[in-house]
Amino acid sequence: MGNHTPLSIEERKNIQLMMLDEIDSFCRKNGIKYSLAFGTLLGAIRHQGFIPWDDDVDIIMPLPDMIRFKNMFKSNTIEYIDVDTVKHYEYHFSRLACKQSYSLQGRWRKSYGVNIDLYPIVGMPDTENEILSFIEDFEKINKKRKRMIVWRKRLLKVLPVSFLVGYDSIMHNERNFVLYSYPYEGAKNFLHAGSVRMVNIFDFDVFERIVDVSFEGHKLQSVERYHDYLTHLYGNYMQLPPEDQRHPYHGGIYYRNPLSNTIVK
Repeated sequence: MGNHTPLSIEERKNIQLMMLDEIDSFCRKNGIKYSLAFGTLLGAIRHQGFIPWDDDVDIIMPLPDMIRFKNMFKSNTIEYIDVDTVKHYEYHFSRLACKQSYSLQGRWRKSYGVNIDLYPIVGMPDTENEILSFIEDFEKINKKRKRMIVWRKRLLKVLPVSFLVGYDSIMHNERNFVLYSYPYEGAKNFLHAGSVRMVNIFDFDVFERIVDVSFEGHKLQSVERYHDYLTHLYGNYMQLPPEDQRHPYHGGIYYRNPLSNTIVK
């Protein structure tokens, strides 16, 4: 790490905005559907940009579009990350990371840098009982994943190695269970596959239509039914939270890669 100064939240937001522009341009050119999501879409609608105290960016894609994006997207500045591309990756969703920055894991391993979470929209079964059974089965896999993550983090604190037997296998199993248990095409219910909970399951096609929204002076894409989407997630989403809850949620410390040209302005 040396004497490098951590990136400020504003510098990280500048990087993420540049990444969003590149992703947006690629998706429009190739007919790939995407939308701002979670707090990022809430910020676009309520603040016309980043929520002032937020510290991450989220986008969503229908699973078929995400697969096309993964296979087609090439960039000098952005790296596509998931369980297939990075060893010891710990999530069932993907991330898009800035190649010109990095973070740390434990004392030894450098990790990917400033990033955007990419969540797939996947199909779900028709009935509530089947959905509840799916969530229950997911939790069994997820408990194993969490145990492996805890042990790996303990290992990283004391040793310059990170290999755990069975770790990557469990991560693949969870990813495949979430993404491929039910087909997207023809589904009546859809899972917003960030976390597998009832609140993230929609009984309408969130990607029926796409519109442009303003985000920090840029035009980015949103599901047309953003009111239904945000109400489903947050209720009265236009109401600001109490002041004591207006703080960064995810955290993380990121640094410029000293071996590359900075994209931070």
